[in-house]
Amino acid sequence: MKSLRFATLMAAMMITMLTSAQQHDSLSTDTAKWFNQTHELGGIVVKGRLPKTRVKGDAMRTTVAGTILEKAGTVSDALSKIPSLEAERDGGVKVQGRGDAEVYINGRRVQDIKELSRLRSDQIQHVDVVQNPGARYAASTKAVVRITLKKAKGEGISFQDNLGGMYQYGHTLTNNLDVNYRTGGLDITASFWAGRYGHGKSLQDNTLTYYAGPDKIEGVSTQESKNVWKGWSPQFQVNYMVNENHSFGAFYKYDRHPSGDFSSMFYTDSYENGIFKERSESHISKVDEFKKHIFNAYYNGKVGQLSIDLNIDGLFDDTQSPGNTREVTTEAGGSPVNRSIESTTLSSNNFWASKLIFGYPVWKGNLSLGGEYSYNHRTDAYDFKATDAVPVKTTDIEINEKSAAFFAEYGRRFGKVFAQVGLRYEHLTNDYFDFGKRQDELCRNYGDWFPTAVVSAPVGKVQLSLSYRRDIERPAYANLTSSTVYINRYTYQSGNPYLRPTYTHSLVLNAAYKWVNLTLNYGRIKDAVTMSTEPYPGSADPLVSLVRPINSKESYDRFIVVASARPTIGCWHPIWSVVAMFQNYKSPTATGEVATLSQPWFNGSWRNTFELPHALRLSANLEWATKGEYNNFRINKPRIVGCLGVQKDFNLHRLGSLTADLRCIDLFNTNKTDAVIFGYRELTSHNPARRTFMLDLTWKFNEARSKYRGSGAGDKQKARM
Repeated sequence: MKSLRFATLMAAMMITMLTSAQQHDSLSTDTAKWFNQTHELGGIVVKGRLPKTRVKGDAMRTTVAGTILEKAGTVSDALSKIPSLEAERDGGVKVQGRGDAEVYINGRRVQDIKELSRLRSDQIQHVDVVQNPGARYAASTKAVVRITLKKAKGEGISFQDNLGGMYQYGHTLTNNLDVNYRTGGLDITASFWAGRYGHGKSLQDNTLTYYAGPDKIEGVSTQESKNVWKGWSPQFQVNYMVNENHSFGAFYKYDRHPSGDFSSMFYTDSYENGIFKERSESHISKVDEFKKHIFNAYYNGKVGQLSIDLNIDGLFDDTQSPGNTREVTTEAGGSPVNRSIESTTLSSNNFWASKLIFGYPVWKGNLSLGGEYSYNHRTDAYDFKATDAVPVKTTDIEINEKSAAFFAEYGRRFGKVFAQVGLRYEHLTNDYFDFGKRQDELCRNYGDWFPTAVVSAPVGKVQLSLSYRRDIERPAYANLTSSTVYINRYTYQSGNPYLRPTYTHSLVLNAAYKWVNLTLNYGRIKDAVTMSTEPYPGSADPLVSLVRPINSKESYDRFIVVASARPTIGCWHPIWSVVAMFQNYKSPTATGEVATLSQPWFNGSWRNTFELPHALRLSANLEWATKGEYNNFRINKPRIVGCLGVQKDFNLHRLGSLTADLRCIDLFNTNKTDAVIFGYRELTSHNPARRTFMLDLTWKFNEARSKYRGSGAGDKQKARM
């Protein structure tokens, strides 16, 4: 019944929007105000004005070429300044209100998010943000960001090299070299990245509170963790365009992390009814060795009016993580007691996927039919040796997962109105083994239908887009493991093989007027996954805790409003944005009651870029966030973050060009977090802050652009790895 009410509501809103658009179609009389069209008429160039962000089919399109966003720095930097997007260097891309986004560059799915920090913002033509993707995308896709690069000019060989450095608690140094060769329809690019990451450090002050019978137990801990790793990664891609109707190509990448050293100090003071009982000092170390192969081959073609899009993907990785925990505990008035545990974790994936899409014009629109198939063989083994008995067991897990999908999607225009509907069916079979024995209660075999719909149109001078999607979020493989990690004798961490997928009904309304944008996002969420601290199952000691992911017991509603304005005032390019989030999430508490977490949360930012003479640009940004609640988190204190930056372009004439980019992030050391994570055992957490300095040097010589057009298959399964 809830699905029927959603569909009825969406249909009514779309019909109303369609009627209004047909009655108030201002674009039909004044298109020059809205579209940045350049026409050459007898040598005369006529340009219209383009809104900063506008509706384009199923997406909100932001033009980057010819705007200040070209000078943002990396692709990640440009994405962070686009309405509704959040992007960090070497971090994921999120769409506010929807979550993690799949990113495509010229139709190819980005498998390594660090690629967005290796490409430069001046290579982008435009960016499409799809908040409710159509049926051609996997049902687990929350949002899609499609990046289109500028068309290359000229032929021959070109180079681009980027040297980057960061400093916070330590240093990070990376370098990426791209070499491109183009001739006729052939485009070949070879890249090599190498780097050392070690600038960051995690500092936390935590208080764990719970009750063991009538006694109140508190664990006050301080944690300091640091991860330093080195890696290198060659990449090769080739594209050949036979003619405008046929192109094919292949992409290969190898990632190698020969060393990664993780170290952590975890100090905990335990209290019972306010009386000191014990002090624990844990020293945790782990070494990671990682390698991964990524492969994609594609064909894009057109035979008559029939379009064909074929992709074949492979991903193969292997990780080895030996670790050691040394703990010293001292009871009140007692002597120190030493414990240690040595562990080894081995994991690997052997993944293949294929996707085929056909398109054909039908009834003045376009009908797309397609299918997708993927297979993954995953292994996850955990072994340990301990000086004392611990409630941990060795595991040797094997998961064989098959996924098949079929979809149909139809879209067409009615004047200035664009409408698209789609339906996708997905079936997943998951066989779970431990030491070669099938675990029937953990095996999965289920299928489901996922409808999508979108309608976009101008209403007066405002461009509107309304979309609906039912989606699923399957647990990451790491969250399904039953392996348990020893933190100290009272704290363990594991996955949860009983996790259920999360289902969401999403309804999104986008509005754009000149340089102002507004997004309203409503979601109904079932079986949300969150981290929980709870009594260790089967332990005779009630003080032992297990940290693991769990599903929420009740569905809840979430409503998010995103408003932004991006005018241009002479050499000043300000961006103002505000995000407001409302929810009614229910969570258990340490007292045994159920709390409804519904305090609104607000976030605002003011970003400024100044274009100065002599190819100089200055940036000054300020971001603030209020108290509020999100899922089972309560943010107790507001925070504010300030950033400064300067960029300078140098013309090296025959040697190309050089761009220097210097920034300071969190100028005032104020990016601090104070939060409570609710559950049967409540965790209060505080994170201090420290400013970060960044320097990028980018050299370009006879630069060209990629023409790779592969789109990838089995993307969401790969992301779960």
